[in-house]
Amino acid sequence: MRKILLIIFLSFCFNSCEHSKEMNNVKIIGLMSDVMWKGKMDGLISTDTISLKGTYGLGPLENLKGEVLVFDGTTYISGINSNEKLYVNKVEAAKSPFFVYATEKNLEKVPLPSNVNDLSSLEKYIDQKFSTIEIPFVFILKGKWKNLNIHSVNLPAGSIVSSPKEAHEGLKNFTYENIDGYIVGFFSRKHQTVFTHHDSFIHCHFVSEDKEIMGHVDSFNINNQTVSMSVADRLLKTKP
Repeated sequence: MRKILLIIFLSFCFNSCEHSKEMNNVKIIGLMSDVMWKGKMDGLISTDTISLKGTYGLGPLENLKGEVLVFDGTTYISGINSNEKLYVNKVEAAKSPFFVYATEKNLEKVPLPSNVNDLSSLEKYIDQKFSTIEIPFVFILKGKWKNLNIHSVNLPAGSIVSSPKEAHEGLKNFTYENIDGYIVGFFSRKHQTVFTHHDSFIHCHFVSEDKEIMGHVDSFNINNQTVSMSVADRLLKTKP
C-alpha cells in the first residue's frame, strides 16, 4: 500500500513540475537589485537574440541611459535628448542590465471590471484574478489612457550607483492625456527587486500607438470600457 501511495505521490509531483515548466514562459536576465544597489549597469542581454514574433520584454537601457521595450519582437528604446525631451527609436538591438521577457503567441482578452481605473487597482485585480498562478507572466493592455505618467532613466555618464536614489539621477517624467497605445506588463508575487520594485508585483512599460512615446509606467487613469487586457490563453485554462 505504501509503495502504491509513493508512486502516486511521485507521479503527482512529476506532473506538477512538468506543468509548471510548460506554463512558465518568462525568462529573467540579471537583477534589479544588482543595478540599484551594486551599480552593475553593463548589458547582460542583447535584444536581437529574442526578436521573435510574439516576444514581449522590458528593462532599462545599458548604463541606465533610457528604457527598453520589446513589443511583438520589435525593439524600441527611449531616452532624453539634449533639449530634455523624450525620444523613441526603433532599433535592431539594445542591451539591458536586467530584463524580463516572454514569447506568447496565443493571447486572449480578459474583461476589466469597472473598479479597475489605475495602476494600483489593476495590480489588485490581476493578483485576485490569477490567485492560483504562482509563476510570473506577461499581460498586455490596449486602448486609450485618460491620463498617463511615465519616465525614462537618464543617468549622467560616469555616475557611480550604490542606491536607487543614485540610479534615478537624471530621470525625467512625462505626462500625457487621452493617449492611445499599449502597456506591456509582467506580474509576479515572487520577484520583487528582481524585475519589480520592492513594493509592487508588476513592472510595466507603455508604448503609444504611433510608437513615438515609450517609457516606464509610474501611474495612469483609465476608463475600463476603453482599455482591454490580454494574457496567455493557457493561464485562463488553469483550474483553481
